[in-house]
Amino acid sequence: MFLKSFTRIRTASVTLGSDPVVLASDHTITNGIYGGRTALEVNNVEGSATAYVGDKDVTAGTGIPVPKGEKRVFPVQGGSEERIYGVGSGDVIIAEYF
Repeated sequence: MFLKSFTRIRTASVTLGSDPVVLASDHTITNGIYGGRTALEVNNVEGSATAYVGDKDVTAGTGIPVPKGEKRVFPVQGGSEERIYGVGSGDVIIAEYF
């Protein structure tokens, strides 16, 4: 369930590893439009293990778990430039709602 309406969705595959990786599409990174997102969905359908989501220092011990085969939606405060990061093993599919 979304807390805010959206007009556009952008999807991307992001490869996770042991170092935190920003969970955003290349388009969002290149154009610096983090503030336009209303939500970020993380789908761990391709991952080989649990993915963990959090800030730039996220680890398996501090992150929000997204188990293999599951998804989580993270609401984003309007206008927020905050980056959301992930660690894990394999690819996750993200959906950015604008």
